[in-house]
Amino acid sequence: MALAASLYALALAARWVPLLFSPLPFNIDGFPLASIAQQIGATGTWQIGVADVNRYNELMPVYSLLWSAVAQLGDLSPLADLQVIMPILTATVVFPAYLLGVKATRQPLVGFAAGLFVALFGSFLFVTSAAMKEAVALVVLPLVVLLFHERADPRKRALAVVLLLLLPFVHHLTDFLALGMVAALVVLTHSRAVARGTFSARALLLDIVTGPGLAVVAYAYYASVAMPDLGYVVAPDALAVFLAVVTLLTALLARMGRSIPRQPGQPLVAPVARILLVPALAFAALLVNARLDLFAGVVGTQPALETVFPAGAVVVVFAFLGYQLVRRTTNRMNDVLVAMAVAPVALVLFAFLRGLDALSQTLVYRSFDFLGYVLAVLLGIGFAFTWYRLRPRKSAQIALGTVLVVALLATTPLTWNSQAVFGVNNVTTPTEFQALAFLASLHPKSVTTDQRFANVAAWWFNVNATATLPFFLSANESVTGYAYAVRLGTVTTIRAQVHPAPNVVLAASVLHDFLAANRVVYAAGPAGDRIYVVQLV
Repeated sequence: MALAASLYALALAARWVPLLFSPLPFNIDGFPLASIAQQIGATGTWQIGVADVNRYNELMPVYSLLWSAVAQLGDLSPLADLQVIMPILTATVVFPAYLLGVKATRQPLVGFAAGLFVALFGSFLFVTSAAMKEAVALVVLPLVVLLFHERADPRKRALAVVLLLLLPFVHHLTDFLALGMVAALVVLTHSRAVARGTFSARALLLDIVTGPGLAVVAYAYYASVAMPDLGYVVAPDALAVFLAVVTLLTALLARMGRSIPRQPGQPLVAPVARILLVPALAFAALLVNARLDLFAGVVGTQPALETVFPAGAVVVVFAFLGYQLVRRTTNRMNDVLVAMAVAPVALVLFAFLRGLDALSQTLVYRSFDFLGYVLAVLLGIGFAFTWYRLRPRKSAQIALGTVLVVALLATTPLTWNSQAVFGVNNVTTPTEFQALAFLASLHPKSVTTDQRFANVAAWWFNVNATATLPFFLSANESVTGYAYAVRLGTVTTIRAQVHPAPNVVLAASVLHDFLAANRVVYAAGPAGDRIYVVQLV
């Protein structure tokens, strides 16, 4: 219990670090979620607006409903207190990670290392630090899988069904992957029953109806509300690709569910195995993406991301050791680990095969977050195995623990320095927010700015803003058709954000000429990092 509590304290502290940058939501996705929560608190109802700028987030209301309830009970500000309070919930991801590690091995050290991974590993830290629907979904996901895995208890099956019915309203991608994970558990269970001669068609039907069959409910809801991007995924060509991936992985599942027999004299782990091709290909793809831009119209791998690769390699080494140990042992939790790995991998393969566009890139990098729990447990097993091998040498054990902690901390720039690592600024400062509030007070008919300001202005202030200004300025074109513009003075050094497209670099002279040719009605911030509200003339 003390280990789990210490992990939670560490995870919560790490998720409060963004408060050092700004008290406002970390990641602009928090603004529409806070806006919806405020609206729910004011009206007492959840509504899906036909032409509402926040309609996409209104389709999945659980995050905003939960936050609205907490804010009303605690007399909190839906916007100003969001980044303080919600990490108290999302930091609980360390508990399922710890539980998965302990249930898989009955070793608290494995659970502690697994919890340490989800507490500090960069990409997982970002998702559960930011104000995002996926953050809450990642808390629920392992509960769904564990409950369905133990569905022999009718109460746990019932709880799993309730959560699977809830997930479409939490986060669509999480719901899709959760259904894939429970489908993998069904395949593993009944393929084993066939091999043992205990197969039951009735049991299979019950598992399908209370598990992957609930996809019908999710699809019916998403189709009825015209969920964005749904058409791209269920189009005939995309479905054909997806079914091919599912068929391939289903054929492999039965083999993955069986442990590899160990030959006499064979060591438990080997320095090289075919599974290393997976991380090797992943690293290679990131390097290629830095030079060729694999996904059309999307920012490529940034040089700062490559500096995180050595830390990622340390994680891969521990996970590689853990994978070999899992494959060579028989454990009732092996099915859970296999299922939680197969579903995200299937989605990554589907994304690559459907076409290299912005949607596929989103599916790939979002799917990686859902491998976090599996990587955590495998890393924990590999770390514990090495730790116990070094038991006679305390200094070596201390060095091993130091290496793990340093490697995990070395990945935190994925969260805390996203501007350099991904070319995306996730921080909205109070100065910027006040400038946008001033802009909103002018009731402008139309505004041109960059992607981050345009989204915040539209989602929170309901200002008609578009992310077109960087393109006007980079092409040296006259800015016409807009009443106002908002520009940050750092575009000459940090570049103008037009995510997911590559950032636009502007020369200092371009910004100077633009400000000189128009009327600056508001300016704030320190020299070199000023924000301007400009009336176009």
